[in-house]
Amino acid sequence: MKPYTPMNTRPQIVITLNPLLESYCRLVFGTDPNVKEIALRKNYDIAKLIHSNVISCDAPDRRSFISNPVTFILPVDKINHHDLQFHFLHVNPWGEQKIVEGIEYEFRRWITQRFDKGYDMGYSQKIIVEAIVRGLNVRNNAANFDAIKKIDYRHRRKTEERRFNELLKECQEFE
Repeated sequence: MKPYTPMNTRPQIVITLNPLLESYCRLVFGTDPNVKEIALRKNYDIAKLIHSNVISCDAPDRRSFISNPVTFILPVDKINHHDLQFHFLHVNPWGEQKIVEGIEYEFRRWITQRFDKGYDMGYSQKIIVEAIVRGLNVRNNAANFDAIKKIDYRHRRKTEERRFNELLKECQEFE
């Protein structure tokens, strides 16, 4: 009888992720842009989110086409080592959607913190966006620039609406 050997010594999943979010994940996990895969470490919320949506099965995943594929190497521990090494791994479409939305949330929160800090330091929006683009190591093109700028715009708009509602509430108390 032939001994059972692991199918994959590096358990991994592949999902679709836009280039900005991929660059953010590379920054978070300290992955060099020249390295193909992003190795996850469970001390990050994004890694926990990805890991929690992985499904193991006995047959390979039959996905047709993945646009902007990003490969994540999963961390192995004493509880998951058997499933991760001896089964095929995949993420179903709903799990992938949850992962992407979770990464987007963390990315928007991170961007908002950078803008808040940049504005406190007296930098303009353009300088902050350029610094973020450079820090993420993505092309400084109109699409990336506008995507980051839009996050700041929406955050500032929500802040202004909150302020207006507080002022409206204050004015009604004096009437």
